[in-house]
Amino acid sequence: MNKTLIFLFAASITALLGACGKPAANTAPPAAATPPFVAIARGRVDVQGGLVHVAAARDGIVAELLKAVGDDVTAGEALMTLDTTQVRIALDAAKAELNAAIAQGTLLRAKRPGFKQRAARMSEAAAAGAATGQAADDATQALAELEAEIAVADANIATAQQKVRQAEYEIEARILRAPVPGRIIVRATHIGDVVSPSSGELIELLPDAPRIVRAELNEGFVSKVREGMNAEITSEADPGTPQRARVIRISEVFGASTLNESAQEATDARDVECILEFLSNNDFRIGQRVQVRFLPN
Repeated sequence: MNKTLIFLFAASITALLGACGKPAANTAPPAAATPPFVAIARGRVDVQGGLVHVAAARDGIVAELLKAVGDDVTAGEALMTLDTTQVRIALDAAKAELNAAIAQGTLLRAKRPGFKQRAARMSEAAAAGAATGQAADDATQALAELEAEIAVADANIATAQQKVRQAEYEIEARILRAPVPGRIIVRATHIGDVVSPSSGELIELLPDAPRIVRAELNEGFVSKVREGMNAEITSEADPGTPQRARVIRISEVFGASTLNESAQEATDARDVECILEFLSNNDFRIGQRVQVRFLPN
């Protein structure tokens, strides 16, 4: 092979290698990677409607503790009672007063037919000249007085009935009941304790309601999040497997952060509360701090 052929062969190889190294003119640039989330926020696990705090409605001494921590309760179920000795005495007195008023009314009503008959006869006799007009008037006046006494007796019965209802209400007010179905998680009292409405919560109840996340959305991310958007929830302490959730409400009011550990950050930050509902069962605990990643739809 002469030098000219060798040179042409080498030139052809070089041209082919150069063509392979250049991108085609009509090749599109690679698509940009989709970001894994559009916003991120701190949050805290809560229960829909919040924990339920049961306090005493009256002053008194704790007489019975009917439920313990961990017990499941139904709405209206008695949790504890205060001593009702004094109000039960008042109830007995009110019932005795009611019985007396009823007896008095019964006695007066028993007299009504005779008084009516006498008044009618005296009126007929006076009209026939067999009795004086004064006698007829006296009989009519006696009937009117009897009717007035019956009205007073009826008023006394109503008053006594009200006293009975009041005493029964006071007894009921000393029974602390579960306002909603749930589970007792705190019982901060003992038998014999003196309590009052100012004592604060005596029983704390975790209601049978869905768990939610209250996230604090920084003002820089507010415009990127909307209702219906999906999100991933992970524990701050142990990320583990993310749980899916959906945004159900975004507050219209900015407020100070409550989840920042730094006091200065909490003061400076202006956040909007964002409520999310879980899309499946989860094992998060109430009050647990979580991280919320809002996903693009």
